[in-house]
Amino acid sequence: MTQSQQHRGLRPLAIVVAAVAVVTIVVAVALVMTQRNAASKPTTTQTTAFPTVKFGTTVVTEAEFRQALKTQRTAAVSHFKQQYDVDLNDEDADWTKTYGSGDERTTPVAWLVRQTVETLRTRHAAYLVGESIGDVPNDSYDAIVARMNAANKANARKRSDGKIVYGRSTYDIDVYLDYELTALKNSYIDNSENPGMTLTDADVQAYYDAHDWTVEGVDGKAPLADVKANVKVQLREERYREIVAKKAATIDVSGLPWKRLTAYTRAWLG
Repeated sequence: MTQSQQHRGLRPLAIVVAAVAVVTIVVAVALVMTQRNAASKPTTTQTTAFPTVKFGTTVVTEAEFRQALKTQRTAAVSHFKQQYDVDLNDEDADWTKTYGSGDERTTPVAWLVRQTVETLRTRHAAYLVGESIGDVPNDSYDAIVARMNAANKANARKRSDGKIVYGRSTYDIDVYLDYELTALKNSYIDNSENPGMTLTDADVQAYYDAHDWTVEGVDGKAPLADVKANVKVQLREERYREIVAKKAATIDVSGLPWKRLTAYTRAWLG
């Protein structure tokens, strides 16, 4: 083979080597740009990770927030159907679309986040009121779940021993929360020594006069003597709701990471 033939045989190889080198440089540049972009932008995981949420010193866990989200999603669907004739259960529903005007202007996902926070705020307030009279140790969600699990285990043991289980034999967290919050309310209003539960005759008379009361077999408004027990219960329940609402108002939520909660909720909705 002559020298010129050897050179002709080497040219294709040189071209291939050069092409590989160019591709390598392009790939390297692309990787650098990707890394720079990744460093300058939060990843999807970072954006939608559940942020730190606190009510005072109490941490609201992701599990608790999700539980409340599930219950309030139905409320959001109902609200936007009634107000704007929007079906958020539709497969193509857009939870980020803006509806309303002025102060009512919002998106379904933002409305859901606000409603969830308010629900949790009221719940924690009720537990704090219960804590104030020694009915529960604190307003921790983990403690609530622990009590539910203990109740389920105790009922399971009773069933295995052939004993009668009164009420529900097994709780899920939604049912247990309803049960415990009702128990906390009843415990509070049943004790006249608890703050706000002492009723004077004037209190009872005024509440009776302000509402309609009926008794089967009696035409018109029932006499106070016939409904006095009900009047007291309803008045105490109304006062209890006011006490819980005042406690909820002391839980400052102005500093919550609203944008991150909204991003998290949007990812949760799918």
